Amino acid sequence: MLLISLLHNVPTVRRNFKKDLKRDKIYEDLHFAADFSVEDWNALLKLKLGKYFLNESILEKNKEILRTEIINYIQFCTKPEYFNLFEWTFDLYRDCIISNRQRVIKVLADSFDDISNTDMKWMTNVLTQPDEKEFSERDKIAYYFKVIDETLEGVFKPRFKLLDKLVNYKLNGNIPDNSESDFGKVIRDFPNQVKTDAILFLEDPIFAISTNQWRNIAAHKSFTINKNNIVVEYGRNTIQSLTLSYDNFYKIVHWTQDIYRVIRFGQVLTDLNYIEEIVTELGGTENMNIRFESSLLHIIHNMQIVGFKFVSNEELEDIFCLNIKGKVDHDIKSSLIHASQCLDQLSCSIYDDKFVRDNFKRTRINIVDENRNILASATISIEVALNKVKGNLTLEEYLGKMEFEIKNYA
Repeated sequence: MLLISLLHNVPTVRRNFKKDLKRDKIYEDLHFAADFSVEDWNALLKLKLGKYFLNESILEKNKEILRTEIINYIQFCTKPEYFNLFEWTFDLYRDCIISNRQRVIKVLADSFDDISNTDMKWMTNVLTQPDEKEFSERDKIAYYFKVIDETLEGVFKPRFKLLDKLVNYKLNGNIPDNSESDFGKVIRDFPNQVKTDAILFLEDPIFAISTNQWRNIAAHKSFTINKNNIVVEYGRNTIQSLTLSYDNFYKIVHWTQDIYRVIRFGQVLTDLNYIEEIVTELGGTENMNIRFESSLLHIIHNMQIVGFKFVSNEELEDIFCLNIKGKVDHDIKSSLIHASQCLDQLSCSIYDDKFVRDNFKRTRINIVDENRNILASATISIEVALNKVKGNLTLEEYLGKMEFEIKNYA
């Protein structure tokens, strides 16, 4: 669990959780059909993603993470042009590793912090996004230009630079140092031999404006929002102008999201296959940090898959609490016993984030009713949970140290 969570490692930025008024929304939006069981999810993973793993045991080890990650895959897999781009990306990584495993693992390890930081930025963007329903159309468009900038500059560009390194390595055996290259140079210098394969990474599919120019338009606010259209200006030396409809603008927004999903998913699957070697190259897990919100997202996702409904999270002095509704057609006691199984993962998630670690000593799961009254709870010391995960406690010893409370239960 600790090793796999490194894919969501974020080694910077302390966040003040109490000021983050929208932090629960991302979890509340995870909805699942009640008749789609955890076994169904696991079967879906094996059916759709099994071929991308070196062996079934890696898939099995990562199934909890992948139940969340496959939502990303679902967003683009029905669009042939993006699915083909994903498979080309994944195959590129695979072919490079096959050709020189040690050298390419080092490239992945050297880029790991930058790539992991993209997940931190993405999670922060999601957690702090405003409610667009409150915007006028003009303000909404202005906001989505900001989304384009944050997507292309903040999270797509670092991943594209890694892709660029391995494209060049596969073609000519050279791994360029593009760390100081600006976005436009990397796009312009991308090898001609594979531009057709990677064209959606390089330019939009409607107007064929380069990806870095869309970043520039958004970042420099080189746009005018009119009543019935939008005018954008772009270009290095000769400034060009384009008038586009609102509908085409939103298609551009969707394109930026799709190419990020594709490039990220190809890299995530590659990292999962070789994570132990990458971590060894990095010198182990001791000095690595994992972002709490990212791990929490997976925990809540998996709890909802098995029938619980997330309500909220809260902080009570040194206790971090998850409030959930019990499973349908289960009594409170059985719901609590089942829900309490997440407390070791929750404790690890807190401990793994050095910015959160010192804030809490215990974790708790509360079963609540429609009015958020607590019906039952289970609490464990984070220290005890870590000892259980390390194998220093038997399951019986661990449960013996867990505090259960059922209120007004007959």
